[in-house]
Amino acid sequence: MKTRRGGFTLIELLVVIAIISILIGLLLPAVQKVRAAAARTKCQNNLKQIGLALHNYHDANGAFPVGAGVANGLSWRVYVLPYIEQVSLFQQFNLGAGAWNGPNKLVYALNQIPNFNCPSVPSVLASNGSSLVNGQQTFTSDYHGVAGPIGTNPATGQAYLVQANPSGQGGFALEGILTLGDATTNFASITDGTSNTLMVGEVSVPWNGGILASDGADWVRGVGLGNGMASCRNVQYAINTPYNGIYNDISFSSQHTGGAQFVMGDGSVRFVQASIDLVVYKSTASMNGGEVQVAN
Repeated sequence: MKTRRGGFTLIELLVVIAIISILIGLLLPAVQKVRAAAARTKCQNNLKQIGLALHNYHDANGAFPVGAGVANGLSWRVYVLPYIEQVSLFQQFNLGAGAWNGPNKLVYALNQIPNFNCPSVPSVLASNGSSLVNGQQTFTSDYHGVAGPIGTNPATGQAYLVQANPSGQGGFALEGILTLGDATTNFASITDGTSNTLMVGEVSVPWNGGILASDGADWVRGVGLGNGMASCRNVQYAINTPYNGIYNDISFSSQHTGGAQFVMGDGSVRFVQASIDLVVYKSTASMNGGEVQVAN
């Protein structure tokens, strides 16, 4: 007499599937949190390396690099290349006068620099007028210099120093560590204290219900295309403010929950909450305003 083999009934099978679905539903958020935490840590490490590179540049040259060069159109990122293990690439650059997309300049943005990209941002390719003639897309950066605040200094009651911009791209804040122009900043210029002053921050902009990765510009460009400041940002609006069409005022922002990470003038990295009081945020973007309250 044959022995009947046991098996799952349909109800038992459905119960097992339901249990597995519940377990997966519980597990996925945990996995996503781990991934987000890992991306934030990697981003923090990128910023630490950038802060160290800027300090090493200062040690070697007596000042920080220009934020957005006017004479040669180049970004501060070009000048820190030797300090992030990119000496050979830096040596190929033409640092002379002329546009950022001139000979031996923009072409090198075809190289992706891992330290310049946050792993939480979905795209690493430039999209804002930065494709070469042959159609190859250049790479962008998610880290921008803090040009300084726009608004009223609470310590003096006077307006922060801002250079007008007739192009309509927004003015140029001038009281930050890395800003527009060919003059440089040194430690002595940062009278508010290096640990109290923002120097570099993340930019990953909410836009049209999606994300404008970085500001769409290549990592080589300092200033150009209608006087848009591609390597630095004004602190005009709160962190994670959606893009409103004023290029120089694109907000510092990130894909990390609740705020964005910044390198301070002393090279440390600080997470600044998006809910920070705007006056305090702007005070921390100023290097010599004498403000009392700064972001902790």
